[in-house]
Amino acid sequence: MNMFLFKEKIKVFKTKAKEANGRDVTFDDGMLFIDCRECAGASMLGNAECVKCVSENIADRGQPSRLLMRKENDIEYSDVVISMLTEISKISSLMRTASSEKLAAGCKGCQCSLPNNARQIWDSFPEPRFDILRLETERSSPGKEGCEECMWKTIGFIDRAETLFSELKKRCAKTAFRLTEV
Repeated sequence: MNMFLFKEKIKVFKTKAKEANGRDVTFDDGMLFIDCRECAGASMLGNAECVKCVSENIADRGQPSRLLMRKENDIEYSDVVISMLTEISKISSLMRTASSEKLAAGCKGCQCSLPNNARQIWDSFPEPRFDILRLETERSSPGKEGCEECMWKTIGFIDRAETLFSELKKRCAKTAFRLTEV
């Protein structure tokens, strides 16, 4: 293979991302590298904001085989953790897609709207209060044309999101148990 073609193939695997939440992010040959030195957060996966940041980067760039988070000390994650983060990234992608849904002008501030609820669910990660969101949605329907349909669509979305979060928690618990089991 000629050297020029080889260099072109390497470029396919190396992508320097725009800054994500003030962090430099690189996806290079299966490694997702996030430079967290400028971030005020914990920069570890025990922190909900860090999990959200990493999962959003996976949703945007694809599943890595390895993950490296750089702060004072580099922390590298692989396999099982990345599998969990990929599941969270699917939820992240769903929430971000739903929260960017176009609304009529009169619906933007409505509690019944799917985008408002999707934002609230993702903002309250990892412990969204689905019961409260569902109740507030049911109570806030102003009764205009299309509101009831929108309300039921939103409640269906809340129910689906609750199922996704519940399944993820069960999978994380099983994985954590296996990791600590001796």
